[in-house]
Amino acid sequence: MFVLTFNSKKSGKMLAALLAVCFILGIAAGVKNFVFSRRETVSAPKANLVMETTQQMAEYIFSKGYTVDLQSARVKEVRIPKKFDREFENFNNKIKLTDGLSLEKYKNDKVNKWTFDIVDYDVEGKTAVAVMLVKKDKLIGTYIIQQPDGTAHSLSKNITGTDALE
Repeated sequence: MFVLTFNSKKSGKMLAALLAVCFILGIAAGVKNFVFSRRETVSAPKANLVMETTQQMAEYIFSKGYTVDLQSARVKEVRIPKKFDREFENFNNKIKLTDGLSLEKYKNDKVNKWTFDIVDYDVEGKTAVAVMLVKKDKLIGTYIIQQPDGTAHSLSKNITGTDALE
């Protein structure tokens, strides 16, 4: 049990000061919570990574700045390597540039590799193919392969220059 006793006017002033400090700290905590929770609600929504149809895939690629030919869609099953060597780790870093995707947790898994011809790719007169790696209708990785040299790039159009694989 907690008991307070007051003997003078000085104690009353100290109690009032203590209550004022507690009140101010309570308001400060409430403002902090409001400001930080507000920042979370304003952040950009995550991309929809469910890919059940080729149309959804084409729309995702379009959201990254490219248009694909749906009739060029091809799919084959591939296996993500069990162990990443330096070259594949570098490749995975290119994939991470698009929506933070990564192949790390899919090591040694079989996935579907979808490819689409990009119709509006024009970098130094070269063409390109958009590649989407999908496991159980979930996008796990995406990138561009420049033709004819096979250089891999991030799918995001706003990432330039240093995104090519060395």
